[in-house]
Amino acid sequence: MLHNTEVTHSWLRKISIAALSLLVLSCSGGAVPISTQANPTQTSAGLIIATDSTVASATTVASANPSATTTSGGVSVVAVSGDPTLQLDHTSNAPTSDAFAPSVMPDTPMGRIGYTRYVFARSGEQIIPALIEGPRGSQTRCQKVELPCSFGDLKALLDSGAEIPSTLNMNSSELAQLVTQLGEVAGALEQYSDVNDACAAGYRPDGNQTPNMGSHFTNFPLVIDGKFDPAAPEILLFVSADDATPPFGALGRCKDGAWKGGEVEIAGAAFYIPFAFAGDDHFEGFSGPLDNWHIHYNLCRLAGQDVTVLPSVCSGEDDGPLDRPQGDASEGWMIHAWADTGHDNQLGAFSMWNPSIWPLSDPEAVGEGSLGSRTASNTNLIADFDYQVTEAAVPGKISFFNADPEAHSVTAGTPENPTGEFDSGVVGGGSAATIEISQPGTYEFFCSLHPGMRGAITVGGS
Repeated sequence: MLHNTEVTHSWLRKISIAALSLLVLSCSGGAVPISTQANPTQTSAGLIIATDSTVASATTVASANPSATTTSGGVSVVAVSGDPTLQLDHTSNAPTSDAFAPSVMPDTPMGRIGYTRYVFARSGEQIIPALIEGPRGSQTRCQKVELPCSFGDLKALLDSGAEIPSTLNMNSSELAQLVTQLGEVAGALEQYSDVNDACAAGYRPDGNQTPNMGSHFTNFPLVIDGKFDPAAPEILLFVSADDATPPFGALGRCKDGAWKGGEVEIAGAAFYIPFAFAGDDHFEGFSGPLDNWHIHYNLCRLAGQDVTVLPSVCSGEDDGPLDRPQGDASEGWMIHAWADTGHDNQLGAFSMWNPSIWPLSDPEAVGEGSLGSRTASNTNLIADFDYQVTEAAVPGKISFFNADPEAHSVTAGTPENPTGEFDSGVVGGGSAATIEISQPGTYEFFCSLHPGMRGAITVGGS
């Protein structure tokens, strides 16, 4: 489905190989309650109950997460105990298409990347969308180790002829087709297991390796052809062959059709279908309901760093409506597919995160408690010679984006008493930097280039 009878190519000019890496910054922290703008009520049991009148028409919500329909004051409401952000699809502010965000933003950050339909982040003093995943209203998620969620498990289930768990919401025909498709993905991964072959075929790396995800090697011609072919993924995921050493910095590059860098190995694939070919409703590429494709909103890629800011802050472009995709890599639907036997993902064949990739984790011990607590990074802004700092930052790497044309720094302490706990160094205009704070507390900082600029940030517990 095309947006217009005559397809324009403005989106092609915006897509870049670097942007299509779709790396996601992560930090600890859990989901927060839905904004009162979406009309929710918190029950004593901790369930989110949407009281908007449109909820009464909803018959299914989060099919992989049990829901209960109750009556309160004669009005039917739906209580959702799984993904609370799905409630936003059952209010008067709900989007009209799967690719869009609600028309009213929540008043606080919310959501978990890879575990909730919506993720909202704070950018300076504003709440903006960071990611949307899957179809509206109801989703099936297979991200529990005890369920047959990985490619290996799904294949074993098919071969055994055993009953398919009801939580997968699939029939035997859909399962057979899905296993066949993932087998085609596995064939492509085997074909490009040598990174030199990937370089020769036109795949180009993004420059670094995202934790539990890998480095994204993108084949631009496959992106712009608009075709979905499990045997020809638009993106290959490579990882450092050294699992013990944190792979910070670029793994290497493709030059003259060959790999110039450290030793890497294939780990998975990703698919990217532009809206110009797929349309605004959720792309149904793989068989069955397990493939919740996602879209990045307000992603700004700067020299290998990802920050969540509006286009006007990132590149000086005019901002579009907050409920429409914008920013780098926001021109289509994307999904990861883990079909490599050496990195069989126990959190699901289509999970955002893979615990078998650095930093290695026990899938039974992580799940939603740690990997799933990754939220879109709140981005602190430097603008008009002032620091716009978000509240309750999480210990770890904390991002700052300099929206001024002048260079600044984020230096611990005060001009009179610099503490040396952290220092971003000189951050040029339109550039991003990170500082690292590991312990909770309130920290003062200043600009070493403009001592009159002072700020403070409060870091809470993880």
